[in-house]
Amino acid sequence: MNPRAAAGVVVLAVIASAIVWFFGVGVPLSLAVGGVVAAVGLTWTAIRDGPSLTWPVPPVRSAPGARRGLSETAWALRSRGGVPERALGRARAVARHRLRLLHRLDLDDPGDRAAIEAVLPPTVVAVLQSERRPELDLAAFGTVLSAVEALAPPTDRTATERQPRP
Repeated sequence: MNPRAAAGVVVLAVIASAIVWFFGVGVPLSLAVGGVVAAVGLTWTAIRDGPSLTWPVPPVRSAPGARRGLSETAWALRSRGGVPERALGRARAVARHRLRLLHRLDLDDPGDRAAIEAVLPPTVVAVLQSERRPELDLAAFGTVLSAVEALAPPTDRTATERQPRP
């Protein structure tokens, strides 16, 4: 605690005690008022100058497909008027990741469209590559999710034999 601040609090307590005594309060009660002012002031000074008393906040881990993301997506699908853009964007991100990881294909590359349509149905590819938000109902969105989930690694090469595309 800062000694200068503590001295200031004690001086304030003496002044408060003298003011209360001046207005006709007895000596014992004016000393009690001074003691309360001193106790509150010193406590406040110690808390203000001391270390923070808040609990540390652990960092939020945001991994794709985490429980929170799935919960938010599930609640978003309960809305009316089709599937919201946010849910469709998450499906695109998962499809982009799985296509890149499993097949070395880029969802945004027009040259890879034929190869992508070989592993995904053309209607699903059209939904995933559309710039504007299509009016999808829950059944069509379920088809998109099922197709993305069914993506499997190619069986002609093992994972150790795969080479990145030039």
